[in-house]
Amino acid sequence: MSDKGILCSYCGRKKCFVGDLSQAPEFCPTTHRVEQMEHAKEELKKEDNRNTSRNVARTWKDYGKLTRLEETVLYARLQGYKKLGVAFCIGLSEEAEKFGNYLLNEGFEIATCCCMCGGLSSDEVELPDEDKIFPGHRQPLCNPIGQAAVLDNEGCELNIILGLCVGDDTLFIKHSKAPVTILAVKDRVLAHNPLAALHTSKHIYTRINTRKPKLKE
Repeated sequence: MSDKGILCSYCGRKKCFVGDLSQAPEFCPTTHRVEQMEHAKEELKKEDNRNTSRNVARTWKDYGKLTRLEETVLYARLQGYKKLGVAFCIGLSEEAEKFGNYLLNEGFEIATCCCMCGGLSSDEVELPDEDKIFPGHRQPLCNPIGQAAVLDNEGCELNIILGLCVGDDTLFIKHSKAPVTILAVKDRVLAHNPLAALHTSKHIYTRINTRKPKLKE
């Protein structure tokens, strides 16, 4: 077998969904990355991983009936979380307030922290002047590390990302001691719905090339 790496996205069958591996392609991780699959099974034996995975499976009972907001609340409730943290982008302040109200109405305690906490500027990371939106002027800097520290200090048992920038979400997840889930991601152009770029990729004016490339042998 030539090792072309793992490319599940090119599998036309995906019969792993029903547990049938008889027609698995050569890039299938289930059949050709056995060590990693066994490691995953062993990790599921750990109580916290097993309980979390079981509760995720429980949310499937209402498959297709609940919005992401409702699924987040259901998951948090199944996990037994009492206090939830929301790390949000300043550009989604209205959504953050509504989301916070929803969580409170559902009986949770909350702490919410804006990306601009700390009042940082790009000078903190020595951003060259030519790379600023407006050279010669102060450029705000998001503070995802600070957001994670604040929410963890507030005793949040689950932190929820609401619209943080690409990369800032990475820093938040990296530094949050509490587990993290994502309610929405940032996409300034597509009303925070990045999949729209893929769904409209056949449009004559698209900037996204989604044609299947010729894979190297």
